[in-house]
Amino acid sequence: MADPRDVSSPSGVPSETPADGVLVDEAPAEEALVQAEPSEEPADQRSPEELRAALAEAERLRDDYLDQLRRARADYENLNKRKTRELMEALDRGAAGLVARLLDVLDNFALALDAARGSEDERLAKGVDMVHAGLLEVLSQAGLEEIAGVGAPFDPAWHEALIQVDASEALGEPVDEPVVTEVLRTGYRFKGRVLRPASVKVAR
Repeated sequence: MADPRDVSSPSGVPSETPADGVLVDEAPAEEALVQAEPSEEPADQRSPEELRAALAEAERLRDDYLDQLRRARADYENLNKRKTRELMEALDRGAAGLVARLLDVLDNFALALDAARGSEDERLAKGVDMVHAGLLEVLSQAGLEEIAGVGAPFDPAWHEALIQVDASEALGEPVDEPVVTEVLRTGYRFKGRVLRPASVKVAR
């Protein structure tokens, strides 16, 4: 008698059965791993008029952003220029204050030079003259300049008239406009701004 535990296929060949008695589906694995094809992006459903309007709006925004960028850049450059100008003006004011305090030193040097020239010591006169000239040169390079004196037209912006005389008596002839005939104290300006007006005698 045949063993009832012997299960055979219809062909008579025993089939392989797992130990737990469950038959395994041997369908190809690639059928379970089929990947879905990526779906195409949906077409833009807007009408040509809507697309043209969207393009015009995008171009308007682009132009606005570019204009804002240009304005911001111009403001930044103007700010830098203003800061630089303010810094230079502050430096000039500081230098002008220092030079103004040196004007009395120049006056004393001028007096010392006159005294040295009147002495018999030529070496002393030459030494004082060299120091005075050197100091004037340094201050001149920094922006100091003397205000025009004798023979210059009187200018209240640059001159302070301490004495007025009749031109016919002082010069022997009348003048069309007041003229400086003597400088009583030298005046100076620094980078175009008056540090001290020249004290002068004026013929009218």
